[in-house]
Amino acid sequence: MEHPRYVAHVDRTKTDRVRRWNSGMLIVSCIAGVLIAGGLAVAIATGMGWFTITIASVGVVACTISAVLAVRRRRAVALLAAGDDLALVVDDAGVRLAGTPLIAWEEIVFIGVLDDRERSGRLQRLPLSGPLARATVRAGSPTMLCEIGVRDGIGLKHSFNGAPGADRVTIFDAFDGVRRGLVPLMLDAVLDEATAHQAGQVLIREGERRGIPARSFVKVFTYFGWKGPMIDRKWPAEKESST
Repeated sequence: MEHPRYVAHVDRTKTDRVRRWNSGMLIVSCIAGVLIAGGLAVAIATGMGWFTITIASVGVVACTISAVLAVRRRRAVALLAAGDDLALVVDDAGVRLAGTPLIAWEEIVFIGVLDDRERSGRLQRLPLSGPLARATVRAGSPTMLCEIGVRDGIGLKHSFNGAPGADRVTIFDAFDGVRRGLVPLMLDAVLDEATAHQAGQVLIREGERRGIPARSFVKVFTYFGWKGPMIDRKWPAEKESST
């Protein structure tokens, strides 16, 4: 029996807002980094105490990291919101994400959804770090992440035929003769909240219906412990050696 096709469209209003916030964070990070670096140079030249120099150094590093993350978020959102406004298509043939070729169901080894909204909400309510956490989310940092594990990550990369979206596929070591891959979809970075939640549920339901391991998690380490053995042959040995 053929099941209905599910389609989730990119929320252009949201992605435009994400780009504006992300650009703002990039500009602020660069300006702050230059100013703090100048202050650090003065502190070193005038022989100020180690505490002042350490604080300034940490500030420069933090601004640099913030700028790098802003650039990476901008690229990730651009890849997720490209083309014909389709963020996700699910049908009997498989799953297609924005800018990716079809991922056939038989190539999918798991579907995992990490719902980090509750923890992220707590961080955003903190008095000191809360404003930065809120700005980071508004700039495209996801609180609902979906990851699709694929049997042949190298094969999937090749199927992009050189398109930029191939960079989204993370490759792992050999697993049953092939190198498995991981494809992320930052659900709430490109979809409105209701659609993001619905899309995650559809992927899990359709995966389960085909006997594919598919679950939703709210705890990061629990999620890593679940997906790790399905994409990395070394995971069980590493885990045992660390306990």
